[in-house]
Formats: sequence, C-alpha cells, structure tokens
Amino acid sequence: MPEAARQVVRNKEIIAARAAGESVSALAGRFGLSTSRIKQVLREAPRPVAADTESAMDLALQRRRDYATAVGEIGALARRLPDSQPAPKVGAYRALLDGLDRLTALERALGFLPEDVGRLQSEQTLVDAVLAVFVEYEVPDDARRALVTRLETVERAA
Repeated sequence: MPEAARQVVRNKEIIAARAAGESVSALAGRFGLSTSRIKQVLREAPRPVAADTESAMDLALQRRRDYATAVGEIGALARRLPDSQPAPKVGAYRALLDGLDRLTALERALGFLPEDVGRLQSEQTLVDAVLAVFVEYEVPDDARRALVTRLETVERAA
C-alpha cells in the first residue's frame, strides 16, 4: 500500500479513536506522532455534511449507550471479584475508570457535559438571575420564548 493511502487509513483511525474518547496524548503515543500532528489531523478531518449529521448523531448516541452499558457491566464485575483476587479486581477497576473516562469524553463531545463544571455553575447562576428579573418585571411569555429561541440559535451556531 502506498504511503499516502496508509496515512489516510491512519488518519481515519485517529479520528475514530478521538471520537470514541481517546485522549490526544494517548493517540500520539499509539501512532508514534507528536500531539501537534494529532491535533492537525483532527482539525483537517472532514466535517459531516448536513445529510450525514443525523445518522452521525444517532451513531454517537448509540456509542454513548454502549459505553454506559459496558461501564455498568465492568463495575458489576469489579464488585463481584473477591478481595482475595487483588490483581483481577484492580484490573477491573482500572477498566471501569477507563470506561468512565471515555464515556465522559464522549458526553463532552456531544454537549451533554461541559468542559468545565465551574462554568456550568456560573451559567446556572446567570439563568437564575435572568429568571428572577423576568418574574420581577413580569416579562411577557413571548419575550421569554424569543430569548430562549435566540439563545438556542446562537448555541447551535457555536
């Protein structure tokens, strides 16, 4: 296989692994590349066209369900292993933590979790303040809905 074809295959593997939650540094180690090259590959990845967006989201949500199921099964296994078998028990807990890490990365990529929980708390404070002003000044329902619609549009564009 020519070198260019190998790089195309490698880049697809990098993109898929990152989408599955593997960290940039882990990808760099696995593929023998620098972290800056991994980031470049990810930046240059083709974006899905509008027709593929729904199926891509369906696949990502299915992956999320699969990860959640696997994490639950690994957690149950870790709890079932007796303390008299420390090596398998430690291995199961390591697999559990890895699964949780990948699930968290996928949920962040899908927008279910923020990158920074502190930011989420400050956003909640902002929402609470806006709601209090709406109630205090009896802002009409139409204005409230218009604001939410505008914010959703901005969020989708980002």
